[in-house]
Amino acid sequence: MQSNEGDILYGTAPEGYEANPGVSGSNTIQIEAGGKKYFAVVKNGKFVKSRTNKKAAYKICALVSHKDMMQNYRELRYKSYSVIAIVAIAFAIFALVLRKMIADPVKKLNNSIEESVNNLDFTENITYDGPFRELDMLVEANNNLYNRVQQELERQSEFNANVSHELRTPVAVMHAQCQLSREIAEKNKDSEMLGSIEVFERQTARMKGLIEQLLQMSVLDRDNVKIPMEEVDLKDVIESVCDDAQYICRKDIEFSYDLKSVVVTANMNHVVIVVNNLVSNAVKYSDNGNRIHVSCGEKGKSYFIEVSDNGRGMNAETKNRIFESFFRGDADRSTEGFGLGLAQVMKIVKFYGGRIYVDSVLGEGSTFTVEVPLTDKTKD
Repeated sequence: MQSNEGDILYGTAPEGYEANPGVSGSNTIQIEAGGKKYFAVVKNGKFVKSRTNKKAAYKICALVSHKDMMQNYRELRYKSYSVIAIVAIAFAIFALVLRKMIADPVKKLNNSIEESVNNLDFTENITYDGPFRELDMLVEANNNLYNRVQQELERQSEFNANVSHELRTPVAVMHAQCQLSREIAEKNKDSEMLGSIEVFERQTARMKGLIEQLLQMSVLDRDNVKIPMEEVDLKDVIESVCDDAQYICRKDIEFSYDLKSVVVTANMNHVVIVVNNLVSNAVKYSDNGNRIHVSCGEKGKSYFIEVSDNGRGMNAETKNRIFESFFRGDADRSTEGFGLGLAQVMKIVKFYGGRIYVDSVLGEGSTFTVEVPLTDKTKD
């Protein structure tokens, strides 16, 4: 505390302090004392002398060393940055934990749904034991949906099997009657009747093929089914199937091969169905002058069968649905087939624990690749 004349009334002043700041009101100023800089806050005041009843003026001057102030500022800034860093690290840890607890289960759920839809396999339920009730409800709803879809697929498979069995006998009788009628028409040299019988035989044969495909697919859907296995050389099977395809092919198509001898344990009929469907599909959607390349061999711990053509190819929508039952990529209904060939291939490949891939560009051709583990369990 100072008088207006600069006398120290109360308190202490730093060495070299001789100033008497002439400041009215309350202000912050910088002063020097003893070669050091100080921040000073000056405030004017008055008090009444008790004896004389007069008012005397005084000044209150608070000084802080500029060095100490800057040191305090640096410490405050350091502590502030430290707190910000700690908060940022804590937030990052919290975000990672939150992701682990929420994002990972949701990602797992999404991957499971995508895989189930691609493979049409809804037998595996998802488990979640985290703290979030909402995710538990979501997983439970998804599992209920899986169960419903699986039940419908099983009903569809059972329906196909029952219908196929019921149709098998009458179609066989119709086929036998066609052969008998053909013999009678040939004996009577009735060309008009022979033409009608030929059409009837062709459609009966198609119906018979459809029934056999449905039966084969229903067998693969059953649990604990016993299917005979044997040692099969892929090269021999592919050569045989391709020779037949070339013989009956009515198009000018060039076949090329890159076949390695691979002996696998499988059902011969299954291997023939896979190769025949892939090759016949390539022939069906190729034009005169196109090429079909067939290869097989080992790749790592798997064996593969690949059929490639430079035919019509397919767009993205067709590619995504090509393995659906009764789906046909060709809008022209005069094209032979029921849309079951690739669906049957998918079921057989899945039965052996394998995968099938398709790479196709519209107008440039398609490549179908089947990969099956060599060490997969033998089903017998």
